[in-house]
Amino acid sequence: MTAFQQLIDAMRAGRDWSGMGDPNQARELMAAVYTERYHGAAHHKDRYQLRANLQKKEEAASYAGWITADNPTSGAYQGTSFVWFPGAGGSIAVLVIGTDGFGADSHILGRPGHGRRLRALRALHQGRLWVKPDLLDLNSRVPETLSADWPAAEPALKTYGQVIYAAIPVQTSADANAVEDLLDLFFAEHGTPLTGKARTRWDKRQQDIAGAIFPSFDETHVLSLLKERRFLILEGPPGTGKTRWAIRLAEQIGGVTQVQFHPARTYEDFIVGLFPRPASNGLAFEVRAGDLLHANQAAATAPHVLLIDEINRADLGRVLGEAVMLFEVGEAPRRVRLPQVPDGHPPELELSPNLLVLGTRNTADRSIARMDLAIRRRFAFIPVWPDLEVVAAEGVDFAVRLFSDCIHSFAEYADDETLWLVPGHAYFLDPRPDLDPTDRPARVARRLELELLPLLRDYLDERLCGGATEAIAGLSDRISSTLMGLR
Repeated sequence: MTAFQQLIDAMRAGRDWSGMGDPNQARELMAAVYTERYHGAAHHKDRYQLRANLQKKEEAASYAGWITADNPTSGAYQGTSFVWFPGAGGSIAVLVIGTDGFGADSHILGRPGHGRRLRALRALHQGRLWVKPDLLDLNSRVPETLSADWPAAEPALKTYGQVIYAAIPVQTSADANAVEDLLDLFFAEHGTPLTGKARTRWDKRQQDIAGAIFPSFDETHVLSLLKERRFLILEGPPGTGKTRWAIRLAEQIGGVTQVQFHPARTYEDFIVGLFPRPASNGLAFEVRAGDLLHANQAAATAPHVLLIDEINRADLGRVLGEAVMLFEVGEAPRRVRLPQVPDGHPPELELSPNLLVLGTRNTADRSIARMDLAIRRRFAFIPVWPDLEVVAAEGVDFAVRLFSDCIHSFAEYADDETLWLVPGHAYFLDPRPDLDPTDRPARVARRLELELLPLLRDYLDERLCGGATEAIAGLSDRISSTLMGLR
């Protein structure tokens, strides 16, 4: 049995563990886990100290765990730590902040990537792992509605509940994966390399985490959702292939009416309007049906998709007008009376059940106002993120390396709003794959220089990157240096 398996057994036993009351036995077990999983060199091992205060008494706030070595050997400490609290029927494994403050680990806790990885792990563990919404919040506690179902360790939760920021109850062998994730994340964040099978596992786990942060586009799932939900928007950063995916999905449904929105788009263009035309005695006005009416008429007998590219670039409230109330799913059909009635159309507009609306939305376009909430709630939104596999498939080594650097820089340092600016994989692909493949690296390099770098400069010049400004500026410099080295 491995040392880690012994640790899991001790956690599952909680206060019934045979080593309870013997701090040396707990420290020996944790030391064995460290030697087994992590780099054993003294300059790494000496970075940590082992603390254990395990008592069989129910009223005691028992704990054991790793903290950084730059703290005193007893009493309050600073920084983050991995700790387990034994209770009745199991234990609680946590990441916790020392009661003396953030200390030297403030850079870890304040970096968006740390919280983002924890939230990704929460998703991977289907919500069993609890993560505090704001890791730096020292006022709120672990919710009692949640901890009521955990192993009974009330004294520890009462004493340390405000400084716990990630926690998993350890009650069955199935909880071992979550404990491994928290433990490995703690040491990885503190610069300690893993060894052997533990390293192989963590490398794979990091791929899973990246996949949870940037989920891949599942065409089958989205196609099914479009048929079910009817009104759907693909949203994401520039260069992620939203329009290409939208066209491909729409063509699989049936007929397609494609339009592109822009600031000059009007109600008259999209719904119905009066337009002048030459007449023998001057000008006359005719009623013209807009894009929605044409698409709705085409959907009368067969499924039809109205594809709206760049849907957020128009003022949707003005473009849709009273027709916004028609975009409801699962209710009795609604009707609105048209202000003018074009030839061949009824006086009231009712959307055909065969009509599906598929839009695309560029999340990097900050020049457009946020989408009206009344409109937003009528659509389902699917994120479309950058895809490393697409770039890797082309086999241009420096493009794969720079794309990985780009993804990491945004994921690690960008807040949630800035993350939507991350450049998509298209910037790292050959713009003309139909040409001579031997010239592909040169074409990709030109694209990075003429398209990606200006985009990053725009982000920086417009001050869109917030706390990630320095990291994105560094990314831009690394890309420039790499391209100079290729010349």
